[in-house]
Amino acid sequence: MSFLHDFKLGINGYFAAFGFAKRNGLGWVFLVPVLLWMLLFFGVFVLLQAPANELSAWLAGKLKIPVSEEDASWWSTVKAFLSGAWELLTLIVLKAAIAYLLYKVNKYLVLILLSPLLAYASERTEEILTGKQFPFSWGQLLKDALRGSLIAFRNGFIELVASIGIWALTLMFPPFAPLALVLLFVISSYFYGFSMFDYVFERRRMRIGESVRAVNDRLGAVLANGMLFSVLMKIPLLGVMLGPPMGAIGASIAVVKGEE
Repeated sequence: MSFLHDFKLGINGYFAAFGFAKRNGLGWVFLVPVLLWMLLFFGVFVLLQAPANELSAWLAGKLKIPVSEEDASWWSTVKAFLSGAWELLTLIVLKAAIAYLLYKVNKYLVLILLSPLLAYASERTEEILTGKQFPFSWGQLLKDALRGSLIAFRNGFIELVASIGIWALTLMFPPFAPLALVLLFVISSYFYGFSMFDYVFERRRMRIGESVRAVNDRLGAVLANGMLFSVLMKIPLLGVMLGPPMGAIGASIAVVKGEE
């Protein structure tokens, strides 16, 4: 099949996923990622709040504007106000930085922890489309989930290394920056799509190396799925709610339609 044909299959599969899930009793799968994301985000945020407060107080103390207790002038009042405002600003910036970091890390954490759900959604989709039944087994589900987690961890590590390399090259050659942004998006999309399509290939009992070849044979569909996934994941909360389930369901639809 041509790249463009596969790309179209990937797009159609992804956009068909939401309606397919609603029609076939899978609508509930969209609620689980939101609950998980909120637990992860706010749980870790609360754990880091005390260290952030201590760090901000330390920074504010180091950068504190000196105020003389004997000086009762209006300028002393202004300096006292500025000192308090600086401490507040430091705390806000630190918490914003922590929130941004957690948002980035949550991407692959959610994929790893959602592996059982995504494996189930992918399998159920193929059953409905083909009529083929996959005997349910908790052991097999856990095995599929572990495989999904390992793939997500592997892909996250490779993406991180590739991203560092691209940014390092950009620092050495700044005109490369526009192309670097495109490359980073394509790489991220590829690994997103890879994670979603691997659930299908795991059911075919493919090893990871065989799955890599199968993914690359359907590169257009994988990239289309991953690009839509990546764009959707940039929308706070809604992206986490829709992106992973639509990715897993859309990948199954694309593979089945392609095989037909």
